[in-house]
Amino acid sequence: MSRRTEQGTASLEVVIVAPFVLALLMLIIAFARYSQTENVVDQASRDAARAATAQNERGQVPDVVDQVLKDSMDDAPSSCRSSVRETTSLTPTAFGLPDPEDPLAIDSVTVTVRCTLDMTDLAALPLSSVEISRTFTSPLDRYRGYR
Repeated sequence: MSRRTEQGTASLEVVIVAPFVLALLMLIIAFARYSQTENVVDQASRDAARAATAQNERGQVPDVVDQVLKDSMDDAPSSCRSSVRETTSLTPTAFGLPDPEDPLAIDSVTVTVRCTLDMTDLAALPLSSVEISRTFTSPLDRYRGYR
C-alpha cells in the first residue's frame, strides 16, 4: 500500500471512536455523581439519627435532625440539597423511662432522608433525575441520664 491511500484514515477512526469514548466518559461521571450523592445522603441519615438519640427530650428531636441534615448535606449537589426531605419516626416509648420489667425493650429513632439528583446536564446520556433514599435506625441507650 502506498502512503497516499492511507491519508485520512486516522481522522476517520477518531470520528468513529470519539462518540463512544465521550459516552463512556459521561457514564463514568454519572456513576461517580450518583455514588457520591448516595454516600452523602447515607451519612446524613446516620448522623441525624445518632444526633437525635443523644437528646434528653422527645421535643428536641425534630430541630436537631433538621440542623444535622442541613450541615450534612453541604457536600451534596445543589439539586439534591434543594430537594432534600426527611422523615423521623420514634418508637412510642422513646425518651421515656425504661420499663424495668422488660429489659429487652429497645427504643429507637429512625431517620429517612430522600433527595432527587438531577442528571440532565449530562446531555450525551438519556438520564433525567434519580431519587435517592437512605434510612438509618439508631437505638436509644437504655441507661442514659434522664431528667
